[in-house]
Amino acid sequence: MEKNKKIIIWKFDKKENFWFLIPDDKVLYKSDFFVALRNAWWAWNWDIVEAIELKKRQWKSSEVKILKVIKKADKIIEKEIEWENVIEWVYSQWRGDFWFIDVEWIEKGFFVFSQNKKWALDWDKVKAVTKVFNWKEEATIIKVLERKLDLIVWEYRPWKDNRFWFVVPNNPTVKVDIFVPWKRSMEAKAWDIVWVHVVDWTGKNPEWTIKEIIWQKWDKKIDVLSLLVEWWARLKFSWEVENYAKNFKKEIKDTETEKREDLTRLFTFTIDGEDAKDLDDAISIKKLEVWGYKLFVHIADVSHYVREWNPLDKEAYKRATSTYLVDRVIPMLPEALSNDLCSLNPNTKKLTLTCEIIIWNNWKIKSGKVYESVISSDFRLTYKEVDEIIEWKLEENNELMFGWIITKEIITKLRLSNLLKDKIKKYREKVGVLNFDFPETKILLDEDWKPVEIKEYPRHDSNKLIEEFMISANEAVSREFSELPFLYRIHEEPKEESLTKLQDTLNLFNVDFTLKNGDTKEFAELIDSLDNESESKKMFLEKAILRTLSKAVYSKENFGHFGLWLSFYSHFTSPIRRYPDLQIHRIIKERIHWKLNKSRKLYYDTILDKVSKHTSDKERKAEKLEYKVRDYFTVQFYKDKIWEEFNANINWVISKWFFVTLKDTSEWFVEMSNSEFRDELQEHKDLSSWKVYKLWDTLKVKLVEADETMLRLNFEIV
Repeated sequence: MEKNKKIIIWKFDKKENFWFLIPDDKVLYKSDFFVALRNAWWAWNWDIVEAIELKKRQWKSSEVKILKVIKKADKIIEKEIEWENVIEWVYSQWRGDFWFIDVEWIEKGFFVFSQNKKWALDWDKVKAVTKVFNWKEEATIIKVLERKLDLIVWEYRPWKDNRFWFVVPNNPTVKVDIFVPWKRSMEAKAWDIVWVHVVDWTGKNPEWTIKEIIWQKWDKKIDVLSLLVEWWARLKFSWEVENYAKNFKKEIKDTETEKREDLTRLFTFTIDGEDAKDLDDAISIKKLEVWGYKLFVHIADVSHYVREWNPLDKEAYKRATSTYLVDRVIPMLPEALSNDLCSLNPNTKKLTLTCEIIIWNNWKIKSGKVYESVISSDFRLTYKEVDEIIEWKLEENNELMFGWIITKEIITKLRLSNLLKDKIKKYREKVGVLNFDFPETKILLDEDWKPVEIKEYPRHDSNKLIEEFMISANEAVSREFSELPFLYRIHEEPKEESLTKLQDTLNLFNVDFTLKNGDTKEFAELIDSLDNESESKKMFLEKAILRTLSKAVYSKENFGHFGLWLSFYSHFTSPIRRYPDLQIHRIIKERIHWKLNKSRKLYYDTILDKVSKHTSDKERKAEKLEYKVRDYFTVQFYKDKIWEEFNANINWVISKWFFVTLKDTSEWFVEMSNSEFRDELQEHKDLSSWKVYKLWDTLKVKLVEADETMLRLNFEIV
């Protein structure tokens, strides 16, 4: 090659931490060229670049310097890769430097090395190419298609005598410079916590603008608030939405009730948690002389107020779900609706949709119908109160510890409800239904927002009562309107490879059970067979079973619900906090009023696919946010307990560490730096002490770090 001769390079590539140029002319240029980082310009994998060869040094590879990028990778990708290996989905980070691309139709994500992540941030939608390396599939990101994390909370700081201003990231996974020009600063002051988003990211570094000044650093809630904004939580309703919600009259007009069934004299009650304020379901029940039972499930008629395309509906669609966190609820609807107008509070008339179900004594549903109604709830009960009332022995009116009179009627209705619940439960267990019972974590906070206790969330028998009645209503509604364009809650059958992996796990841990059909009843029998195992072993195997199953999602196509072994299932019972429920309420009401003509059916057929994907995606993000906030408060609780010792059980083992569960249900990990990992036995052998640590072992651990940045606890073995 002549000195300083310009060459057109076909491919710019990065392997590990080394950069290369691959010439398109393999006749003239026999080998690839090395590129030092300082000479890489803004090139990225598969870009076409113009470069010159540098003077070769002794013992050094041929080296070039990039002059400019001629074409970005996304413009030449069709010539460069096999399209069947291209994936488009969500890029996410899982604790630390573990990066994945999650694909909707693939159970496990594709691993992404940090050098192959391009400029992707958490939850960006990306285009990537997959390849097999060392017998494992990994992905290289080609292009960011949709920037999801464009709203990030960071700390605003001056630099060099206030001439330049930067935002310092709160999220350690974002490792880019955040320069904010003064004209986009919104007059933020030093150390303010600000909300920023990307204006442009076509060059090496992005350009940012401050969207909102969130809070001052010293506020006690700021760390959680920062976390919420980073995860796109919509913390405030706009003035337009709030004002729209407040303009509704609380008094129900006669014109609103004249065409509805008047059920205000029907004995009705709600059962919810002690802290619940959005009461969207109520129950009535009658014993029939011949058939069995008549169950009324009354659901708040949210669609009466949240009409299609009004400001409330647009905001509800964006949120898609209410998010229940340790320290707050982020509602789907403003409190004027969720906690007041639509909430089925006692002794007030409320507009509802009632699902009336006749259930035979052998549990089978004889009939089910849905109609518009108006109710007035007689009692607002908690799960704890219901359990105590059902067991209460009372011959005449008396007063319980709750501070109100308990009548024979409420005792009779609750005991009748409990009897029906037992019949339903017995039938479901007979035909087969998956009944996981993982402990839930409850974190208690003091008035200063500091966690003071972590414990297992109490479960009551009446929780199951409400669950069974809601499932019955959801099934009846889904079956009744199955001929219409509808939104289903589906849970598909597990894939064959997942069943094989589960069977290998059962064999490894000497569980005498052989999967034959892989149907719901067989899975239910498997779960029941674990009752004789130790608590930690049972929990691990139940989680292994859960990982075998697909995730329940929303769909306009009905594929049934595997976990409940139901051919028809939809979400109908929570329109205050779930958008899919609100959506099918509209369809039902149009059917009731004979407005569901061909054009409306075609309209719903068109939009329901988009609605199902959007709400499934928002549901998954809400769940992840719930875990993040729980992790934050858990770390805050334990940060003053460094060097303290705890009893723990090993509940998961992987190559470099194992996870442990503490008595309060907290789960964190112990790193094993000097051990032999035996995957086939799911155990670590410590090469210093020769001690073996395997699943379900009980051991004592010591807390050595409460990482407030990565939101995790690190333990050592005592």
